[in-house]
Amino acid sequence: MKQKRFNITSILELITFVSMLFALIAIFTDFRFMADLPRLASIPFLTTYTGLSNLFIGVVCLLCALYRIIYKVDKIPKWLFIIKIVFISQITITFFITALYLSPQLGADWWMLYNNAGLFNHLITPVLAMVTFLFFEKKVDIKWYECFYSIIPIVLYAVIYITNVFTHLNPDGTTSTTYDIYGFFRFGGGFFILFLVGFFALAFGICILYRLENIAINKRKDNE
Repeated sequence: MKQKRFNITSILELITFVSMLFALIAIFTDFRFMADLPRLASIPFLTTYTGLSNLFIGVVCLLCALYRIIYKVDKIPKWLFIIKIVFISQITITFFITALYLSPQLGADWWMLYNNAGLFNHLITPVLAMVTFLFFEKKVDIKWYECFYSIIPIVLYAVIYITNVFTHLNPDGTTSTTYDIYGFFRFGGGFFILFLVGFFALAFGICILYRLENIAINKRKDNE
């Protein structure tokens, strides 16, 4: 059972990395394997939250898989577990923001978010990462307050986002919809602050839930 779990976890993590890498290559080479549509956003992919969360979860999954394979263990060390749970929280936000926030704004064209590389960035890579962690990650003891680390990527991305928006203002001084890609400044700076606080709470809350789920599912498996 232990060997089977080790194999499944490692394989899923490697597939997650390949999924991220394929999408990244597709974006930079403009490879379109579904509908021949241009990208929805014209700003560099790695300045988007989607791009960065996909990149980091792919790299983290690769590191986890290599650690398991090299050391022949199915349980990763605490430092790596914390990094993984932090970025699992970020890719989960990407998944739900796409499905529940961005998709409704496109109305009948919601499917464009899941076209070509978007299929991997917004669906396949997030789902693979979440399923692997939820059902196959061995329990590692971390304190609840260590889930606050999940806020750090949000803070760093907020700096990137704000810089991008205010260095690309329209001639009349208003924010550009091209660079305010998620519409956070659409109703002013106060609205952005509310969004930011909401994202802090969301990232921390999701991380807490993953921690609790990891404890619960491993407890059930220990009792089987």
